[in-house]
Order: sequence, then structure tokens, then C-alpha cells
Amino acid sequence: MDYLVVLGIQCTFSMLLFFLTIKWYVIPKITKDTKFDILALLLLVNAFRYLPLSLFMPGQVSADFPLYLKEIVAHGDFLSGILALIALILLKSHKKPAVAFTWLFSVVSIIDILVVLTLAMSEKVYELPLGANYFTVSVYVPLLMVIQVVILKILLSKAYR
Repeated sequence: MDYLVVLGIQCTFSMLLFFLTIKWYVIPKITKDTKFDILALLLLVNAFRYLPLSLFMPGQVSADFPLYLKEIVAHGDFLSGILALIALILLKSHKKPAVAFTWLFSVVSIIDILVVLTLAMSEKVYELPLGANYFTVSVYVPLLMVIQVVILKILLSKAYR
């Protein structure tokens, strides 16, 4: 089976399962009173975005993985993870800039995901050995995409303000 087809199937199933999980178990819990706690939970999942720094560790991905793309993936995710952690701490501390930092995280995260996916597809990195990082691509990235939609839903919804 073609590599891109396998990746497409796996990413589609991951997104579907995460979407259904969030639709059934998270979205019904969102109210004006719970929005910050739910945002905090969603940001906590994003705080693990320091993990792609492992791309720089020996033997983690193919030697043919483009260095410039490693840098973009690792640094973009790391920045997103730091912003998510700051926003999370501000939310849990009930500080005024919490929502602004959540917006900043969200914008940076969306740009990061779009840029990386575009470059990764153009470089056909799905054809390269990715080791454990394949799990990131086929499971964690779809989770982040679904979570990003929910974060935007909360931030944009007047019902939750």
C-alpha cells in the first residue's frame, strides 16, 4: 500500500476518533463557568510540544530528513508548547492576560501546523523512516488539530464569554 495512503487513513481515523471523543465528552461540558478549565486541559495537551526536539537526537529520523524542516518543526512546536504552558499557568492563576496568551498560542499554533504540514508534504517526509516520530504525525498532530478547533470555538463563542 502507498505510504501516503496509509498515513492518510491513519490521520483520518485519528482525527475522527479525537473529534468524536471531544464532541461527546468535552464540548458538552463547556459552559461559561467551565470554559477556562476546559481551555486549560486543552492547553495542557499542547504543552507537550517540546517532544519534536527529539528530531535532533541521533537515529530518531532518517538522515535524509531535511535539516531546515527539522528546525522548523522542532522550533515551531517548542514555541507553541511554551506559549501553551504560559497560557495554561495564566488561566489557572486567573490572570487577566490569560485569554490574550491563549489567542497568541492559538495563532502561533495554527501557523506552525499549516507551515509544517505544507513543507512536510512537499518534501514527502512520509516516505522517510520516522521511527517513533511517526506516532507524532499519525496520532498527536491530528489531536492537536482537533483541539485547536475547540480552542477557537471557545475563544470565538459569545456564549462562553
